[in-house]
This record gives sequence, structure tokens and C-alpha cells, in this order.
Amino acid sequence: MPKKSLLSDKNSINAMKRKEQETADASVLFQNGKQKRIFFAGCAEDKNIRTSLSLNVKNILLAGLFLIILFVGGLAGKFVTSYLRIAQNQKSVAIRIGDTRQHLDYDFMTAINFLKYTLVRNGYEIAGVAYAGNLYPKELDSAKINIFVRGFTPFYDLRMNEHKTNVLYVHRYADFYAEEFQNFDSYLSSQRKLMDAITHNIDISFLPSGFVPHDMLIPQKYDFDILYIYEFYNQVYDAYMQKNYQIKTYCGNDFALLSEKERLDLLKSARVVVYEMGKTGSDDETYVPYAVFDLISYGRPIVTNRKLPLDAYFQNNIWLFDDVESMILATEQALNSSDEIRELKAARARTVLYDFFDTNSSFFKKLK
Repeated sequence: MPKKSLLSDKNSINAMKRKEQETADASVLFQNGKQKRIFFAGCAEDKNIRTSLSLNVKNILLAGLFLIILFVGGLAGKFVTSYLRIAQNQKSVAIRIGDTRQHLDYDFMTAINFLKYTLVRNGYEIAGVAYAGNLYPKELDSAKINIFVRGFTPFYDLRMNEHKTNVLYVHRYADFYAEEFQNFDSYLSSQRKLMDAITHNIDISFLPSGFVPHDMLIPQKYDFDILYIYEFYNQVYDAYMQKNYQIKTYCGNDFALLSEKERLDLLKSARVVVYEMGKTGSDDETYVPYAVFDLISYGRPIVTNRKLPLDAYFQNNIWLFDDVESMILATEQALNSSDEIRELKAARARTVLYDFFDTNSSFFKKLK
């Protein structure tokens, strides 16, 4: 064989061997690279797993911390709420009335309204009002202070609570008994006559007659002449007025049982409102029924019994009488005034009431 041919074959063989070596080297490099990629990918995945686990642990810790904060906050909130409720209950008052709702007359009703108004003005909360027949409803059990209101009938309470403050408030009275003035922490009266009559080591505070502020009633028209509201019924007066004028007559109980709208409609529809107090004897000379102040606070023209405070404060802006003859005369004088003059006098009387009557009582400032 020629020498040139042998060299050529040898070169071909060497070339093939180099090719195989390069292929083998490339395969090794590829495998190494693949392994490196797998390794690094595994490292990255492991890192992601560790990061994820770390985040989960943090989230769990944060959630736990949040729950702890909520729990502690809830306890604190309950404590604060409980404290505020206790503090509020210290100023919570239950008013318990020794008469049924049906036995309240207009004066008694306005006295209770004034009592509530005065308590609220002095920072107390009214838990509710209970009447004879259901004096101890469950919803009033939490009240810290009980004010028992005595009307014209004797009041004996057999359920004094030593852990609460118990007050007996004598609104008005005809007769009273020493046994009624026992076991109470404090005593309150609207009549000085009672205060002077009780002598056996009882300190009675005085609650002056007062009023709850109202918007002034301005009549658009008059439907009748006289609205006659009485504590003591004067048959001679009523009969005379029935003959000569348009009159609507209500005893104090019936007037109190009307809805507020019905009462206001009657007050706005009458030219004159006549309020006749009870017979002299059960009241002292200075006691003015709360009902009279209530009527004046609405700005209505008033004809009523002569009492020293009324004469002194309101003078000729209201019409006063002493007996049946002067009662008829005072009513006719009021009716014979022009509508403008009569309403002007009523507005002046209302101004005097709002500007000069101080109805604050030191009793409520010291009540605990």
C-alpha cells in the first residue's frame, strides 16, 4: 500500500479519536453543569423552603401576639366597662311611688317630673319609675339610690336595702304617722309645714316648688273660654261658668291621665286656665302646687288661689282669688281683657318664672 494512503488513514483515525474525546469531554461538562444546576436549584428551593417556614413562624407568632393583645384588651375593656357601670350605678336612681299611676293628679305628676329633672341636672341617671302594685320591678334592682315618693296616702316600705341609699320624699300630705319615718337614710319634703311637724330626731331637707322648662304655647285660635282644673271641686263656680261661658272641667286626676298631646291641645285652646288648689289646711301658706308653675311655664294665662309667692313674684300678671266670689270675679277680669293683653301678661309671668326662680336644691349635691 502506498505510504500516502497509510498516513491519510492514520489521520482519520486520530481525528475520530479527538472527536470522541471532545464528545466525551462535552458530555462530562454537560453532566457537571447539569449537576451544578440541580445543586443550585436544590439550594434555591431549600432556601425558599426555609424562608417560607420562617415567614410562617413569624405569622404564627404575630397571630399569637395579636390574640394575646385582643385577650388582654378584652379583659381591660371588661374591667373599664364594669368600672364605668359601677360608677354609673352609683348615680342611678329608682323612683318608687306609693300610689298607682291612676291615682296621680296633675300636681303629683308635675312634682315627679320636676324631681326627675332636678336629679338629671345634678348628674344622676333615672333608672326608672315604679308605682304601687309593682314597686320592685327587676329592671330597677341595680339602682344605687331609691327615692320613695309619698303622696296623700301613708307609705310603709318593708324592703329597705342596707347596701343602697333610701330616701323618703313626702310630696304632700293630709295625715302622717311616725312609723312612716323609719329606716330611711334621708328625708325630703316640699312642704315646710311637714318639716315643722316632725320633731323626733329626723333631719328633713326642703325641696322647693319648681318647674320643668317647656316651649311656650302660642294659640292659633281659641275653642272655648275656660279650662278649669281642680284639686278641690267648686260646684258653685262651675255651675255659674257653665251658664255664662264655654268651659271644660277636669279634676286633677283626669287631666293627668290625658296624653301629653291632649293636655297641650286643651291648654292652647282655652282663653284662660283656672287651677283651683286643695282646701287650706293640708298645705302651708307658702306651698304652691307644681301644677301652677307648670301652667305658667307654658305661657298660659292663669287664674288660681292666692299664695304669698305668687302674689310677690307675679303680681298682676296672673289673676288670684281667695274665695268663690273673688274666683268668679278674677276669671271674668281675665276674660274681659283683650286677647293681646291677656297673652302678654302670661308671657311676662313666664319670664319671671324662668329668670327669678332658683330651683336648685343642695340636697341632691350631697346625695350618695
